Amino acid sequence: MAYPNFRYLAADKILGIDYDIKNRYGSGTYLLHAAIHGGGIEPPTSQLAAYAAGDAGAWYSFEGLNDLTAENLALPAIAFDEPFCVVNTGNSSRTVVWHGVGDQQEAEKVTYISGADPVLASLIVQELNAAGFETDSAPVSFAGDDPQNICNRNRPRAGVQLDLSLTLRKSFYADGDLSAPATALPENRLPDFFAYGDAIRRACSQVPLDSDTDDVPPVITQPRTPDDQAVSIAMRTPFAIDHSGGVAATTDEREQLLDRVHALVGTLPGERVMRATYGVPTSAALFAINAEVANDQLQRGVIDAVAQFEPSAVVSAIVADVNEALGAVNVNVQVSRADVPGAERDNTRTVGVLVGGTVISTPE
Repeated sequence: MAYPNFRYLAADKILGIDYDIKNRYGSGTYLLHAAIHGGGIEPPTSQLAAYAAGDAGAWYSFEGLNDLTAENLALPAIAFDEPFCVVNTGNSSRTVVWHGVGDQQEAEKVTYISGADPVLASLIVQELNAAGFETDSAPVSFAGDDPQNICNRNRPRAGVQLDLSLTLRKSFYADGDLSAPATALPENRLPDFFAYGDAIRRACSQVPLDSDTDDVPPVITQPRTPDDQAVSIAMRTPFAIDHSGGVAATTDEREQLLDRVHALVGTLPGERVMRATYGVPTSAALFAINAEVANDQLQRGVIDAVAQFEPSAVVSAIVADVNEALGAVNVNVQVSRADVPGAERDNTRTVGVLVGGTVISTPE
């Protein structure tokens, strides 16, 4: 069964069983590597996108988890509307979307390149060819030139789509095995995997990220006119649906900062696989010898985490309430923006966390 968009897919499939979503936002002007048909859908695009992004670059992967049915989860690129991807792409300055495609000719090892970003596309062609990899223009049947293609829905409305032939992708892994168990093991990667990924990295490192985007702000839930000023749009935390039925988002930088700090405090280290140190060990305070020690642990944990992951925030107050009877801890964090000294310090978010790490209350 083919799904026209994410809403239909999410209503029929189960996150964590049928599919998974991995996402790492960028900041400022950034380049995003995305695999919208990752996992078992078009392997190993998830692994290639992650490698190209590196340890800190913006990265997204929508992954089919069942090799037998994964290909049914391939949403059309021109209709791809999974919220995390839409937000990450919409705020990126350059975008590379990774796809796999069947061999158009027998046993061909080629990358078909398309999209509306000729600068990045030409650099990728140059670096891949220099590394010994063949490239070609994508045929109309799967080219990424449509303005509605997810690769072109970034800030400048121009991205790059890479379609790697099946034989090329098989050459990246031992015995040509692209099954989920095989691609999950880094030791199965062959030298061509790294040579290819490094070529893409070199190309991306040469492209300017400060393109003029003032007249093309990101579109998240509704169209905007060319007269609008460029803005940064972020999904609200906690996740919510707005009055129109779309994903709730905000352009208010103050609210975005509060949302990010809210998410940081409500996450335990280790919960994010691709960012294992992200979060605050709030539940550990439940095992402190007394309330004073618990409060001190939480204050140090929050301050350290905010300094590492949200340097644009200044923590002005932290109040912790440990409820041993309920096995819960509420953390009230008061923050202001570092670029506006002393501003809006009355903005507080409360995060309630159970001993196991479950967020139980999030009043503003």
